[in-house]
Amino acid sequence: MQTFHSLIPDNWPAEGRAFPVRTIDIRVEAGDPAGISRFDRQVQANWEREVSANPHLFNGRLITLNEVRLEDGRVTATGQIVPYAYHLWWRRQAPRPPTFHSFAMPVIISADGAIIAIRMSPTTANAGKVYCASGSLEPADIVDGCVDIDANMAREAAEETGLWLDELETQPGYYCAHFRQAVMFYRFFHAALDADALMANVREHMHHDDEQEIDAVLAITRENRDAFDYAYSMLPVLELFFDGGLRR
Repeated sequence: MQTFHSLIPDNWPAEGRAFPVRTIDIRVEAGDPAGISRFDRQVQANWEREVSANPHLFNGRLITLNEVRLEDGRVTATGQIVPYAYHLWWRRQAPRPPTFHSFAMPVIISADGAIIAIRMSPTTANAGKVYCASGSLEPADIVDGCVDIDANMAREAAEETGLWLDELETQPGYYCAHFRQAVMFYRFFHAALDADALMANVREHMHHDDEQEIDAVLAITRENRDAFDYAYSMLPVLELFFDGGLRR
């Protein structure tokens, strides 16, 4: 059994490379077991700078991971609830504090074999980045002290695209990847509609969405896969789908 501390152990799969996992068990602890409050001054100072540059930011709450293990295809982790301001400060640090950002990404595949992705709007912290609709693990995802990964994926996909994952064919199993102390979980969903129809549905949702978090929906294919400004979370997906034999 291996544990993440300040660095990913060498015998974990390579950084940025997706690998299959059978189960994901993330338990959320009460209080501040990682002692994150010791960074409060730096976090607040950075938040003031972030909001000055982008007044649209909202300091909600998310789950950061304190410890992550991988054993026999099973990921187990503990985490705690932190303000979004902590994440924005954390991602600017080098080296990063010994906690781990984590999120789950549903990868929606059209009937004609394209990955349906979104581009984030200028009002967000990831302006201009392209990736599949997804978001941080949040307190709303906690059920009986554990994170419900599938519920997180379903909520984020519906909120950002208007697409409902329970109407798609769910591919069994999950994938995991890590990059600079971010731990990412993926699951693939296959639609009966082609890319044009799916994108039309997403555009209709965008037209009525008050949040306006995304400003474009995109169909990524083998031919155009190098044409976009991706978030780091997308690179393992592209390799896995287009080069790893997951295409149907």
